[in-house]
Amino acid sequence: MNVRRFRALGARAAMIFALVLPLAACGGGGESLHAWVHRVENAPPAPLAPVPQPAPYHPPAFSAELLRSPFVPSIRALPSAVRPNPDRPRQYLERFPLDSLKLVGTLRLGKDVYALVQDPHGIVHRVTYGNYLGQNDGKIVAIHPNGLVLREILANGTGGWVVTRVFMPLSTTSGG
Repeated sequence: MNVRRFRALGARAAMIFALVLPLAACGGGGESLHAWVHRVENAPPAPLAPVPQPAPYHPPAFSAELLRSPFVPSIRALPSAVRPNPDRPRQYLERFPLDSLKLVGTLRLGKDVYALVQDPHGIVHRVTYGNYLGQNDGKIVAIHPNGLVLREILANGTGGWVVTRVFMPLSTTSGG
């Protein structure tokens, strides 16, 4: 038992000696290190590169004759054959913005195809071709298993109207 204890103490002493020996070697010669640090701290800084000169600025020629009147439309509004029907009775899902509605599924009953659309209140509505969604006269023109296609009529900003197609994808999130 004493031999084991002696070997364990010898192994520990050798390990401590191996760890302390490099630290003891660092103790000498510190004067040259202090002298080097002092020399580096007191050395003058290296000169900076000169700042490059910016390119000269030449303002563009400007004439008041090129200005247009802000009170005259720059694009003449052309009459458009497409426009929303103001006399059409509005459907329930037209009161919600399109991005607040979710397509949660599609349904086929015989040869009829339906889309299941959830409103912001969590109520699911069954809609089909020709029904309207959203606030831009979005009429359902196609129902696919992964989404539906709407034809919307939007104001073009010049007094006319433009027809766009919007794809409403099947929602991949659950909950309401």
